[in-house]
Amino acid sequence: MRYVVLISLLLITQLSCSKILFGRSPYKENPFLLCSLKGIEDTIPNAQRFGFFSSRLWQDYETNLRNEINVFGVIPGYLLWYQQIGDDFPVRIAEHNSSLGINTVINQDLRSDQFSPERNELILREIVSGKWDDFFRRFARQARDYNSKIYYRFGYEMNGDWFPWGEKSKLFVSAWKHVWKIFNKEHADSIHWVFSPSVIYGQLTFEKDVLPYYPGDEYVDIVALDGYNFGDYHDNFHQWESFYKVFERSIPGLMSFGKPMWIAEIGCPSDPRRTQWLQDFLEFFDSNRCFEVFFWFNENKQNEPNFRIDADAKSQQIFRKWAQGIPDSENNFDNLAQSYKNHSKQ
Repeated sequence: MRYVVLISLLLITQLSCSKILFGRSPYKENPFLLCSLKGIEDTIPNAQRFGFFSSRLWQDYETNLRNEINVFGVIPGYLLWYQQIGDDFPVRIAEHNSSLGINTVINQDLRSDQFSPERNELILREIVSGKWDDFFRRFARQARDYNSKIYYRFGYEMNGDWFPWGEKSKLFVSAWKHVWKIFNKEHADSIHWVFSPSVIYGQLTFEKDVLPYYPGDEYVDIVALDGYNFGDYHDNFHQWESFYKVFERSIPGLMSFGKPMWIAEIGCPSDPRRTQWLQDFLEFFDSNRCFEVFFWFNENKQNEPNFRIDADAKSQQIFRKWAQGIPDSENNFDNLAQSYKNHSKQ
């Protein structure tokens, strides 16, 4: 009887990320145990379970990609590529990534530096009215002709107030569905749509500040969260927060969708406390296999904390050891350049 109960509990836990038997999962108080499957081996290497973004890639892509790969210690499974509305499908980027075994994730800004702030505020309405149909139709055809899997993070962090497409839930849902239907009509079946809100904070709730932006199960393939610890010195509105504090109120809601889950952006500033923060996060990620991928925001932007993983040697060492899946006593970092070269030839 004891073994029957144990097996039943494992099955229930494993199905907590699925709607196969239970439909949409109810919200839970402790998200860090929902899909914990410690002791069950996963055959996917850690290197294939993360990606990153770096603005250094916007110039001399192949050289800087090689440099960033050496920062992380492995060739990642994914890479974030941001682009503005009006930009064509990044064929060259996607092809080079594919040659290295890297999946490309396109982060679609619904704005353009070529437009005034006032014009950018109108983009969502213009999408719904059909003004951008030719662009999205061309983009969908280019993605279709590329004929390889691409992830499309349309209007990410739409629930925040820092982008011109933010905090416009009805328009956002209408725009998402409108563009999705264009892609569907053009048979761009290799595109996987990623719904990626920001984590909730303060007095915000998942029900009121995330769910109204969700286009519906038919239109979404993957659900994700973006969350950062901005530390004590960024501004008067932020303070140092543990990984758990940043994500704990948002993860149960994400699980309720019953979709594959990502952490699409994550970062923590360089600080003596970051090593523990990073260890907490990696332990969570390894223990909760319902989360398929995470993406480190490898940036040191002006007026923001230094999120780069190589901002301090200890954090970089922790990440590299996790990514390579090696014990503390081993080190294989010197082989990165040769590994990159071998992949490039394949």
